[in-house]
Amino acid sequence: ATAQVECGFDGAAPTLRCDAGVKRAWNAPDQALVEVTKPDGTTRAIYFRGVEPYGAESAQADGSAGWEFKTSRAGDRVIISYGPETYVIVDAFIEGG
Repeated sequence: ATAQVECGFDGAAPTLRCDAGVKRAWNAPDQALVEVTKPDGTTRAIYFRGVEPYGAESAQADGSAGWEFKTSRAGDRVIISYGPETYVIVDAFIEGG
């Protein structure tokens, strides 16, 4: 499935819209992979167990290997802060509802 998610970069609030795709039952029945296309055309993969994110793809090349991964919840939306990047993803996108 595909949708647009709220996103922000360089420490900015998530006021942009980024294209995203989800692969449900990825790696295990209760896991999902969300791949977000950033404005520069690169992608960021975010890993979910149920509707809770537990990590993101990182690389030495873009500096993300040392970034902190934090999450918070606002109702049916999870806010993911990964270094200077922020993503807001609704549960229905992950669950398919």
